[in-house]
Amino acid sequence: MNLANKRVLVTGGHGFLGKHVVRLLQEKKLARLTTPLRTRYDLTQPEHVRAMLEEYQPEVVIHLAARVGGIGANRRHPG
Repeated sequence: MNLANKRVLVTGGHGFLGKHVVRLLQEKKLARLTTPLRTRYDLTQPEHVRAMLEEYQPEVVIHLAARVGGIGANRRHPG
């Protein structure tokens, strides 16, 4: 998929995986890349999701946002 002229929104773009994906997208010189912060949009709230989509009007969404507990949580609650 050619993303060069697309409005691309990356949720979780500041997290562990997201920051690497965003860096790769930035290297491709995308003109319209957005990485909204969790402090602005709580994606567990439908009205926040609607507001985010209305504001940015993305053509492509790469959804990487997640709440994880890290290694400690995985040890306490193994799959």
